[in-house]
Amino acid sequence: MPAIKPVKWNPPPVTRFEGPFAANDRLAGVELWRTPGEGPEDVAFDSQGNLYTGLADGRVLRFGPGGGEPNVLFSTGGRPLGIEVDQEDRVIVCDANRGLMRWSGGEPKVLVDSYQGTDFAITNNASIGSDGSIYFTVSSSRFNLADYKLDIIEHSGTGRVFVHRPDGEVELLVDGVQFANGIALAGDESFAVFAEMGLYRLRKLWL
Repeated sequence: MPAIKPVKWNPPPVTRFEGPFAANDRLAGVELWRTPGEGPEDVAFDSQGNLYTGLADGRVLRFGPGGGEPNVLFSTGGRPLGIEVDQEDRVIVCDANRGLMRWSGGEPKVLVDSYQGTDFAITNNASIGSDGSIYFTVSSSRFNLADYKLDIIEHSGTGRVFVHRPDGEVELLVDGVQFANGIALAGDESFAVFAEMGLYRLRKLWL
């Protein structure tokens, strides 16, 4: 187990399960699509209505619009978390172990897995802009996915938010995030919202 260097902090008050957080039955009638494996983290749709998701063993699946048995498209060789599909129906994968990846047939390509000499320990989630820019989160620069709880305990804030431009340029947008998780662009793309899991909150990033 990696050594930790804990940082003192005071957590916010506990949110009660009431109001918008109260228990509900909104998902009671959903249809379940079974996967041939464990750990689907995210889903995305292409222009034809096909659904994509990844499994804990590295496989990325595609379901037809009506569900049924999925096809295995490829393996990332790691642990796919976030899944997106771009305007050209290419599959974008945030692989926790391997970085930001893209698949358009054949073997998936690693777009970026480090920044200025620091490896991405947990590449987590992405959202794609209309110009093809990929906004993505890296949860930790110190601990890998197997040890992610240590990042929460240590609370040193090594998560980051990046953008990968269509020309391959990578820009750091936010540093010092307490375990950056999901990210989503606003409809007009004027801002993004990302989850800062280690502080139990959502943050707005003006673009």
